[in-house]
Amino acid sequence: MSGAAAPAGPRVLVLTHSLSGVDGVGRYGCGLLRHMLPRCSQVDVFIGRGHRGFSEDMPRAEHLFVHDVLPLGHVPLPGVLRLAWLVLSSLPRLVAAARRADVVHSMADYPLGFVAVLAARLARRPVVVSGHGTYSVAPLRYAVHRTLLRWMFRRTDRFLMGAEFALRQVRKHAEPQGAEVVAYGCVPSDYAADRAAGVAAGVPDPYVLCVGELKPRKGYALSMPAFLRAWEQRPQLHFAVVGRHGPDDPYFRQLQAQITEAGADDHVHFLGNVEEARKVALMRGCRVFMLTPITSDEGGFEAFGLVFLEAGAAGRPVVGVSESGAESAITDGSNGFLLEPSDNAGLANALVRLVDDEALAHRMGAAGAARADAQTWGAAADRVLQIYAELIAARQERG
Repeated sequence: MSGAAAPAGPRVLVLTHSLSGVDGVGRYGCGLLRHMLPRCSQVDVFIGRGHRGFSEDMPRAEHLFVHDVLPLGHVPLPGVLRLAWLVLSSLPRLVAAARRADVVHSMADYPLGFVAVLAARLARRPVVVSGHGTYSVAPLRYAVHRTLLRWMFRRTDRFLMGAEFALRQVRKHAEPQGAEVVAYGCVPSDYAADRAAGVAAGVPDPYVLCVGELKPRKGYALSMPAFLRAWEQRPQLHFAVVGRHGPDDPYFRQLQAQITEAGADDHVHFLGNVEEARKVALMRGCRVFMLTPITSDEGGFEAFGLVFLEAGAAGRPVVGVSESGAESAITDGSNGFLLEPSDNAGLANALVRLVDDEALAHRMGAAGAARADAQTWGAAADRVLQIYAELIAARQERG
């Protein structure tokens, strides 16, 4: 390192498979690192070579070192042979890096959490694992992964989840050591008007917005029929969907068939992944944000739904469903509406009501903005750094 001296604070080894702005794990890592870096003396990040690229909000500092070396792609549940290769090829270097650190933190759940715990235990360092939902539970379906995941749960010093709903799902199967909820956050100023200056949403007004990849656990099987039902009542309404999808994907084609059958092809806009400035413009311009997560057949679920908080920061009301991470993001009747997953008519009526009643939409959007102001990545980073200090102090006491 050169230039200004690094700040005093812990040396941290981070493992993750994403620091991208297009997925929750990446936004989680960037959100924490932006606020942790000024209080850490060194942060080494080991990330998968197949990651999705870095977020525009990826922090930069002379004492942050990013190593694109892990033999891992974005999809974080490898086969057993691939997992064995990940461990064998990476472990010596990770153990050496862990010995230079004060604490090890996997900001992704399994399998990197398992690898982080293994490296930390060999290096005799405390270890923190952040779980995000699906990959803290789905591997339990497979015998080898189940054994390794439960080993990870027993040997991590702290296991962090972003919402009570997500931790409850994990506790149906196991009791991770040191389990704690550290709420996800956002940076409210990232959703201010100047972040989208000169960028158009590019969707006809009025529109409903959803941000989430086209996959079953995002709940488009609920939200699409709800929108189409609302559109029948308000034919001027549009639906903008931000998130990656493949044109030949069966799930996408099923949704497209519903839209075509309803005659709404010109009113549903699949935008794919978009630049951050356009995402902010879309959030600020929508009449209402809707995401209806479900637990998919393979066990996938939304841990929190960070986009609810981000939409609130943009001053927009939100609509979601219970039995999902939306329970921790929406207070029904305050910053939006939280309905039962089976209440499709209720979802549609919530959209119509918020489109028709601008005063109600404004009041709920203001409540969402206040919530975002109180639930920041800075607050989350404060707690994570406190956890580091507690674990480091306990290790020092043990000698």
